[in-house]
Amino acid sequence: MPTFSMPISWQLAPDALTQPILPNWQIHLFNVNLGTSSNPAVEQKVLQSVGSYGRQIGRLAEALELVVKKSGLLERKDLTKEERDVLLVFLGDVAQVRQIKAARPKP
Repeated sequence: MPTFSMPISWQLAPDALTQPILPNWQIHLFNVNLGTSSNPAVEQKVLQSVGSYGRQIGRLAEALELVVKKSGLLERKDLTKEERDVLLVFLGDVAQVRQIKAARPKP
């Protein structure tokens, strides 16, 4: 009787089959660290006390938006078109984030 063998690189079934029992629930068994920190203890304390990176970046963006608007930077004549475009794209991003946050369901 002839034997048939498949190359090792072929795979007919997935390695694991999963089915969500509770969709939209998340259980975190481990954290993935995507970088190194010179002081991980301080970084962890900042994340717990001040807020996530997203929250920190959001606050910086809102503060910079305020500086751009209050300083009249967009009206300056010495800005090049490229520099003005950079500011307008940034302000558009901040506005878009604000709209997304406003549209989310309230807890």
